[in-house]
Amino acid sequence: MKKTILFLLLAGTLALALPAIKLDVGLLYSARTVSDDAIQDVYGNGGVFFPYAAVNLWKGLGFGLGYEGGYDRDGKIGLYQEDTSLKVGGIELFALYRRDFGKLSPYAKLGIGSYSYEQVVSGQSKVDDSKVAPSLAAGLRYYAGKGLFLAAEIKYVPLKVNPLGEEVDLSGLRFGAGVGYSFEL
Repeated sequence: MKKTILFLLLAGTLALALPAIKLDVGLLYSARTVSDDAIQDVYGNGGVFFPYAAVNLWKGLGFGLGYEGGYDRDGKIGLYQEDTSLKVGGIELFALYRRDFGKLSPYAKLGIGSYSYEQVVSGQSKVDDSKVAPSLAAGLRYYAGKGLFLAAEIKYVPLKVNPLGEEVDLSGLRFGAGVGYSFEL
């Protein structure tokens, strides 16, 4: 929470100091893949949503804040096929570089996120923790007019956690599409 407040204060200060700052707000919905075969067998892949805001400061360079949520999957686990659920979500700070070519704009993002995960087996919480992990993304925007844009993105988050002393790989790709709006402050 302190990092979020610090980021918003920094963004606000920069907004007052620079004359022409563009703000992007958007929402991506992504199909999320899971790298670990055992996790994928129990919970499968799923979808995540990513609302975000980004401040574009100088010649395509910008910084943003987003929230990844929505991965909430159920399954059966163990010898007795007990009910289980897994939730993963997190807040991400990112830097992006975008290049405009008419209506098309490819971009790359590098971020750091604090992801929380919770696994529940038979109604009892087994694991409830958080982990910091980097992220890397590349995408393409299409400007539909008057600040409105459509976006497609591929993102990778290498998220490995150690619940109960055993490493579990929650890493995976996100193949996303979404919509956003860009305007000057």
